[in-house]
Amino acid sequence: MSIDPWKVLELEPTSDQQQIDAAYQQKLAQLDAEAESEREQQTVILKQAYQAALQTLRQPFKPAESSLSNPLFKEFDEELTSLLSNALRRNQLTAWQLLIDHPAGQEHVLRDDLSALIFDFILHHQRTCEDDKQLISSEILIYLTEQLEWTSRDDLRARYGDNFFYRMTQQQLPEPEAIAEPIADTGNLANIFIGLTIVCAIGLLMISV
Repeated sequence: MSIDPWKVLELEPTSDQQQIDAAYQQKLAQLDAEAESEREQQTVILKQAYQAALQTLRQPFKPAESSLSNPLFKEFDEELTSLLSNALRRNQLTAWQLLIDHPAGQEHVLRDDLSALIFDFILHHQRTCEDDKQLISSEILIYLTEQLEWTSRDDLRARYGDNFFYRMTQQQLPEPEAIAEPIADTGNLANIFIGLTIVCAIGLLMISV
């Protein structure tokens, strides 16, 4: 039986993995008050909903129906495909500048889908390119990241994962947070040492007496 993950998680459909994680943890904590048999059954359903919600983030990019029905979007799609298949032009910055200036980019309702379309197409090219010399250059990736505001696209990061997202936006992958180790209290250690020294001295005096 299929389930609606958003209904189970009591969450509006979202591409923000942090919201999905938070909703899952919250619902999981609420199950602690349930009887054991009920808790086990509901936990299974909750985990299925959580995995289903995460799976939506990993689906290939699919433009909205309104974008697909727009002639400008189709024209832009064709020009993007042509540019990427042209070995001479795909690493020319001026070629990408012309593409960004396409009339489709002036359509506010198309902007997000166009940005995601370029990201998806280039990432596919980079991952399947057999010759490193044909990879899209860092200069062009930086230009596109700035023009298309990729760094603010949490949906792209969720869909493709941190590694690909940071490579495409030419950013350094964040270092994992270091957990500070407790520092020994040297003052207490010194006091203990002094105390032991005094005890030893007293013991020696008593032996000598």
